[in-house]
Formats: sequence, C-alpha cells, structure tokens
Amino acid sequence: MGGHGGLNILPQKRWNVYNYENREKVRKDEEAAAKEEQLKREEVRKRDAEFRLEHLRASRGLAPLNKAEEPVKETAIEPIESESKSNHINLFEGIKIFDPVKGLENEVSSEKDGFKRKKMRKEEVQAAKVVTPDDEKYRLGYGVAGKGVKLPVVP
Repeated sequence: MGGHGGLNILPQKRWNVYNYENREKVRKDEEAAAKEEQLKREEVRKRDAEFRLEHLRASRGLAPLNKAEEPVKETAIEPIESESKSNHINLFEGIKIFDPVKGLENEVSSEKDGFKRKKMRKEEVQAAKVVTPDDEKYRLGYGVAGKGVKLPVVP
C-alpha cells in the first residue's frame, strides 16, 4: 500500500499546501495584492505627473492649473531658480579648464599653421631620440634574428 508501508494522511490536514481550497485562497490573495499594487502605482504616477506639470508651469512663469477644490489665486508666480533648488552638486564649480570661446579662436588660427607645426614636432621627436648600441639590445626582437641579419627599420 503506497509503496512505503506507512499511512498517507497529508490530504486530510487543513494546512496541506496541495489542497485545492488552499491553492485557490492563495491565488485570490495574490490577485488582490496585485490589484492593490497596481492602483498604488497609478496613484503615484498621477501625483508625480501633476507635480512635474506644476513645477514646469511655475518655472515658465505660467499660472497654475485651477482645481475645483482650490480657490482661484490672482497672485503672480515668480519663476523658480532651478540651480539653487536642485539637488545637483557641481564638483567643478570655479574650475576653468577650457574656455570654449577662446578655444575656437585658437583653432581658426592654428588651422593655417597646423600642418607645419605637426611636421616640425615629428622632426623634433625623431632628432631627440639617439639610439646607442646599449639601447639597441633592448629593442623588441633583439637577438632573435641571429647575427648578420638586418633588423627591420621602424619608422
């Protein structure tokens, strides 16, 4: 009987997780929780949209939307300073690394001489490098080719 020789009384217990009534109760509870969560999300989304709209209207200097619950206010709304009230922290405030206006002026004048300057820099770098026999042995592939074999010329 049953293959294990013992009594199988699990279906008779009310806490049995495989019982049909218990599974239906869990399914209904999960559906109710999902509906409640969806309603909360929609409510938060609506409040957030209203807040953003009011904030944008205030930053543009427009009057707020009139609601039936609130009395109409005739006061002028001042634009909100976004920099002072925002939570943004500028870590580079006061540091001037690159001035875009002066940078553009320098680029226009440098385009004329650009080719000549690049050519002169390459010549200076090549002239500054003096390779001695001691330095030659530290080149990549030194001694691999063997004696009497020319190494390739590296530009």
